[in-house]
Parts: sequence; C-alpha cells; structure tokens
Amino acid sequence: MTVAANVRRPVSPYARRLARERGLSLAEIVGSGPNNRIIAADVAEFLARPPAPTAPPGRQVSALGTTIQLTALTQLLGAFAQADTPFTLEDVALRAAGCALDDVPGANKILGAPIALETAPGQIVLGDIRKGSLAPLRARRLAAIEAGRNQSNELATCSLRLLAGSDIRPVMLPLLPGRPMRLVLVAGMASGECLLSFDAEQVSEDVATEFLTRFKAYLEIPIRLLA
Repeated sequence: MTVAANVRRPVSPYARRLARERGLSLAEIVGSGPNNRIIAADVAEFLARPPAPTAPPGRQVSALGTTIQLTALTQLLGAFAQADTPFTLEDVALRAAGCALDDVPGANKILGAPIALETAPGQIVLGDIRKGSLAPLRARRLAAIEAGRNQSNELATCSLRLLAGSDIRPVMLPLLPGRPMRLVLVAGMASGECLLSFDAEQVSEDVATEFLTRFKAYLEIPIRLLA
C-alpha cells in the first residue's frame, strides 16, 4: 500500500485565498469545519491571536585578561600581618578597583561607580572607596558581612570576585544582573590571573582596557593605595 507523501488538508476556497493574501501557512491553522476543514473564520481567529513573546536580546559580552605580578602585594600584606594590622587581599583589591574606576573618565560615570564585592552569602556594594583609607574601608566591608547584608539587587558598575589559586587562568565569566562589568582575580603568591568581562553596549573597549590597566598597576605597586 502506498501512502501519499503530501496529504492535502481540506480548506475552503475563501479561507485559502485569505491565507495566501496574508502570507500564512495553512499548516499553522487548525480547522474547525467538517472533517477539520479550514474555513475563513479559522484564518480570522489565527490572525487575531497575540504574537508569541520573544526573548529579549542577550547582552553582548566582551572580555579582557591580564597577568598581575603580586610579589610586592604579598610582601605588603605580610608586613601588615607582622604589624598586627589585619588588612587582606579583599581590602586592597577593593580599593584598587575603586581607585581604578575613579581614574577612568567614562567608567566613573556608570551607575555612580560603586563596586560590588562577591562574598559567600551574596554581594555587598561599596561606594566612595577612594575617599577613605584602607582602615575605614575594611571596617565597612566587615560590618556589611557581619550584618548578613546581601545587596545583589542594587546597581553597581563592577562586581569583584577573588579566588585563591595558582596556575588557573579564567577564560569565561558571565555578567551579573545590574553589573556592566565583572572582574575576577585568581591570586597566587607571586602572580594572579585577572579577567574582566564587560557589557559592550554600556562599556567601550577603551574604557574597559584603561580600567583593567589601572587596576593591574595599583596591585603591582600597592603602596599607592595607602595614600
């Protein structure tokens, strides 16, 4: 027994003409007439349906990477520990990111240029990082963490994530909601691998490059962050 490859659907002549004039495929229309025949009312009903929702376009994400020499920073943090001054990489990297944003025209005008530090419970958002020294910045950071603050829904120009590791090079980093830039630093004792992801529609390549260059320079010569 041979089965026809194409089975013609029953369609009224008027419904066929309506579908043709409006560029519709009869395969998309359900017939309500006898033997599921497509009639003009079926075409009209199909045209009256609201359009199917479309997904919003994805963010155009670009990325830049660099290797940062951390020997001077490691020595500085060691000196802090010996002097019983408990500054950590989080304090120094936060200040470096805040100062770098403040240095770059264009970057410091995005969302008021606060930094979101990614912590275990969530994120804390800190602004005006350059206005104080490391001590009050550390106090603000610890107070936010102790209070269990999670400001993931607040806007920030850049989120900062710090990871401990060696010989690890981040190659892909998704952006977070409300964050045009995301910076990850995988820090070893002598060097760190850094990746900056950014929304290409909000942040130009020139701004992103200059921001990453400044961040790298601050961590490689960290004494400047104590001023």
